[in-house]
Amino acid sequence: MLKRLKVAILALCFPVLAIAADFQDGKHYTTLNTDASKNPKVTEFFSFYCPHCYRLEPVAKAVEDNLPDGVKFVRSHVNFLGGASAQTQSNLSYAYIIAKQEGKGEQIAQQLFHSIHERRERFLNIDDVKRLLELNGIPKEKFDQAMTSMPVIVAEAEMVQAQQRMSDAGGLNSVPTFIVNDKYKIEIRSLKSQQELNELVAYLLKK
Repeated sequence: MLKRLKVAILALCFPVLAIAADFQDGKHYTTLNTDASKNPKVTEFFSFYCPHCYRLEPVAKAVEDNLPDGVKFVRSHVNFLGGASAQTQSNLSYAYIIAKQEGKGEQIAQQLFHSIHERRERFLNIDDVKRLLELNGIPKEKFDQAMTSMPVIVAEAEMVQAQQRMSDAGGLNSVPTFIVNDKYKIEIRSLKSQQELNELVAYLLKK
């Protein structure tokens, strides 16, 4: 009985191992000419203005939920999409950063996505952004104060630097884009399921 149980467990493991062994550089992922991060992490480059990012929110959430302990999931908002100025897009980066500081990052992210893609609001100036945050419990005064604080300024600058670094390396020309350890860009269109994506992330974290 014990022997049959061991065989059954191994049989369950084989498909996972077979999939992992079949992951190919240049097909399922691309190795970038960048230095790997010191600590394991997965970065999602995204934009609140991007409809694909909105539709793939559950996918990104599932990736985050399936990461091993100690692996950081980083969401980096970009400002290079067409249709809105870089400053307009950066205003949403500030909104997200400030919301995270207030413990409302996910709540504000959902509100921004819903407002833009369901209610067709554009947030073309900073006052529009302030109004949304105020409706979600972050007063305008607190927003203005946070906007000029060093942690927020640095965090937004790091987002811009990260997108520039990955763009220069050929790893970021559209969103959403998932990059593992600052080194491996996931070619998400080559994957067939959430499970396969999760397995690829796990595989790349160990490279």
